[in-house]
Amino acid sequence: MRKKVVFGVVALATVSLTFLVAVREPRLDRTWDEEVQYTATAVFNEDGTATVNNVRDFTYGDSTVISTDWVSRVTIHPDDIVKVWFVLEPFSKWEAVGHTFLTFELTDGSAFSFSVEARREKGETYSALRGLFNEYELAYSWGTERDFVTRRLLYLKNSVRMYPLTINESQARGLFIGLLKKTNEIAKKPRFYNTLTANCTNILAQIVNDIQPKTIPLDISWYLPGYSDRFLMRIGLIQTDKTIENAREAYDVTKHRSAILNIATAPHSQFGKDLRALLP
Repeated sequence: MRKKVVFGVVALATVSLTFLVAVREPRLDRTWDEEVQYTATAVFNEDGTATVNNVRDFTYGDSTVISTDWVSRVTIHPDDIVKVWFVLEPFSKWEAVGHTFLTFELTDGSAFSFSVEARREKGETYSALRGLFNEYELAYSWGTERDFVTRRLLYLKNSVRMYPLTINESQARGLFIGLLKKTNEIAKKPRFYNTLTANCTNILAQIVNDIQPKTIPLDISWYLPGYSDRFLMRIGLIQTDKTIENAREAYDVTKHRSAILNIATAPHSQFGKDLRALLP
């Protein structure tokens, strides 16, 4: 009898949770955490430039937040993009877990990053388990590379690996424009984040495949982002003649944390130049 009662309670709880998840709708007007407070959008100008609105430019120190600035408008000409970097932030000793984002390097040394995030409400913490149940909306975030890298390396004290992608300048510009268009789409029609099916890595892969079909084959790393650098090396988007372990060591900026702390408050164009001087 007791087992039947327990089974009934579990079944009722499962049905209730499924119902709540199914009826919940994504929104843009919640009270968001400061790091994802504003919704990014883009405007394509007649001169060929693109203006990105609501670009995050926080300044971080050693486990501290020095400033929480946002740049209302940043205008970028796609022709100024010289390279795209793939950034992996491992979370733990378990290789499979991590976060990924992209950085667009410009001719003047500055760089701007794009990241797919779980958009947390104010006071809310991230949970991979809760991320399976429509707990967070998706945020397509744009920010200075200085913000995105130092936040993870200095403030959160996570590891950071930065790899140059092998795509050419034309492909880089197409990717940049494609991401801006997707940013506008989600700014109008919000979606839910999902730890497995709509996360930082597989959303990026889907966007790339929308722009250039079949560029990124389906892989386990779509769902376990910590394997993504290994996968990109295998398909040639990260070019290296090293073993996976040696490549990870070469492109790991974690060992340069002290040097990066020294440049963390520099203008972001100078930060970009100094950061790349530390890489192969």
